[in-house]
Amino acid sequence: MARLFRFIVRPSAFLSKEVAEIVRQPRLVLTLVLGPFLILLFFGVGYRNEARALRALFVVEKESVLAAQIERFATSLGPQLILTGVTTDEASAQERLRKGEVDILVFLPSDPLALIRSNKQVTFTLYHAEIDPFQAGYVAFFGQFYVDEINRRVLTYVANQIKEGAAQVQDELEEARTNAKAMREALERGDTAEARRHQRALSRNVNTVEVAARTSLGLLDGVERVVGPGNKSDVDVVRVRLTRVLEDTDTLAEVEEDVSELSVQAEKVSQIEEDLVLLEKELAELQNVDPLVLVSPFRSEAKAVTAVPLKVSDYFAPSVIVLLLQHLAVTFAALSIVRERSVGTMELFRVSPLSALETLVGKYVSYLIFGGLLAAILTGLLVYTLRVPMAGPWGGYALVILALLFASLGIGFVISLISETDSQAVQYTMLVLITSVFFSGFFLRIETLWQPIRVISWALPATYGNQMLRDIMLRGYAPDTALLTGITAIGAALFLFSLILLQRLMARR
Repeated sequence: MARLFRFIVRPSAFLSKEVAEIVRQPRLVLTLVLGPFLILLFFGVGYRNEARALRALFVVEKESVLAAQIERFATSLGPQLILTGVTTDEASAQERLRKGEVDILVFLPSDPLALIRSNKQVTFTLYHAEIDPFQAGYVAFFGQFYVDEINRRVLTYVANQIKEGAAQVQDELEEARTNAKAMREALERGDTAEARRHQRALSRNVNTVEVAARTSLGLLDGVERVVGPGNKSDVDVVRVRLTRVLEDTDTLAEVEEDVSELSVQAEKVSQIEEDLVLLEKELAELQNVDPLVLVSPFRSEAKAVTAVPLKVSDYFAPSVIVLLLQHLAVTFAALSIVRERSVGTMELFRVSPLSALETLVGKYVSYLIFGGLLAAILTGLLVYTLRVPMAGPWGGYALVILALLFASLGIGFVISLISETDSQAVQYTMLVLITSVFFSGFFLRIETLWQPIRVISWALPATYGNQMLRDIMLRGYAPDTALLTGITAIGAALFLFSLILLQRLMARR
């Protein structure tokens, strides 16, 4: 019992000692806390995830038929395209691009209609001076987006023309019904001459309807073929009915004087009348579709399942806490034992009854308490001042912070035990910070890294902390068991390694 009491008392003595050391270095504390915090805070607040507007200069040939249309058309495409002018001087345009006065040069062909007639696509060539691969990819996406918009407008114009022609279909259908009715009545009266006249008119009406209707149904048929309806489509129903009307009209025999034949033909004409009424109704329903819907029948809409809408700064906030706490824990632990050796305290530890385990536990507990207080302050600033959401359980959040500090202190103590001077320890801690910024998922998702390189990521406590705190704060999830086990295992391995190094150091004579 006495040994257990001594084991508790001896490590607890480090709490006041380490706190006194920290208090005596206020500048170090402010530099370590406020410096990285302000840098990351300003980055999170200042970062804007918006599509970049590109200044475009259009280069055309003197005889280009597009030159007169560029200003009217380009200014209506959207805010991401800024028209800076139209020129025929290619050399001056290239010079302006080189000087950075414009972002892209758009080269247009002189006669696009001639290319289309010769079965060739019209190419809009975009020149840029970007050296950033992401920006170069954005320029390519930018060009494709606006070309798709031009194609959509062309198709919309075609669809509008087809819809305008649909009015002719309705007029012809109405006239066809009128002629069919008049032909039937003439047949019922036995007036063959009148019946022949209306039969010829009806045939003309139906042929005109067939040509116009098949054209106007083309776009709708394309949409239905893509969707792939399980049953017969509406367009197919209309086409079947239209074909039957054509066949019935064509099979109408020449009107003869025989009364019995006249009655048979009157029945056929009566059936044509019914089909024309149904055909007019079905075509009217299909042709009421907006041309814009026909050309762009599908659209996407992204909706997040998170409980609250998130800003860019909200996404980076958990990583700010993780990087700061890891950096603080690594730095304080890295300077701890180096400082003990520089001032001669380590010699006292060697001759005292204090063991390496008690020394290490005492330092761990001291810095865990100090790190926990800093974590509480930082979390309060982010959640209650900057209004970063906290959707998950506070208990899980505290558990992740504890595991993060435990593993980070392990890195710091290993650095402290292998370093000879303060400057060497600081250099190692900065390497850990830089590695964490690039490989822990702060800027880029871990999945974007090459598989063998991810080993570096999963060796860093910040990687586990980033993923778990983002899930807890922004998604409302509980801590991931596998990740929590992983970071704890790293911390335990580092603790044991630090203990071995410290035992060797304290055993020296």
